[in-house]
Amino acid sequence: MFGFENQQVKVIKFNPRGENHGDTKVLAGDLKLETVCHNSMLDHFDKDLRKLLYRKPAKGEQSEIAFDKGDDLTYRRLPTIEPIKLDEDFPGYKLHIVSGQAVDEVLKIGDVTLSDFMFEALEGGSVCFTFRASFHPDVWTSGKLCGCITQETCEMTLIAPSREEQDAQQDLAA
Repeated sequence: MFGFENQQVKVIKFNPRGENHGDTKVLAGDLKLETVCHNSMLDHFDKDLRKLLYRKPAKGEQSEIAFDKGDDLTYRRLPTIEPIKLDEDFPGYKLHIVSGQAVDEVLKIGDVTLSDFMFEALEGGSVCFTFRASFHPDVWTSGKLCGCITQETCEMTLIAPSREEQDAQQDLAA
């Protein structure tokens, strides 16, 4: 499953909103996020996606960038292709955001659903991920996200659900 630790991520937008749960109004929010990673992160979505978007350098194109990922798929195979959008939701994630507003302050958000993934292949073996994280923050977390983090790059950890959590979610959906 897709995830990362201590990754630099840009918070493009935070959208606080209300949801109706029967007669109860509940605070909800969406973060639009962007990060650049090694293209091997595409393997978490489909093992062939990386081979579709990247190729090895041709003679005379030897890359000066040395990766420790075990391959040299560093050149865009289809340089004119638009970013690829994935139409799938991924529930059960946890998000830890280092806000930078106070020493050792980490915003911990649980029960996050990831969606609206866009993959943009970049030269040199990197891929730009843009995606949405939807959740139900408390008022304090929502205020921090509104006032301090939007349009900033911050350190973030995205924790995928465990196999047991995934199985429990599938059982509830059935």
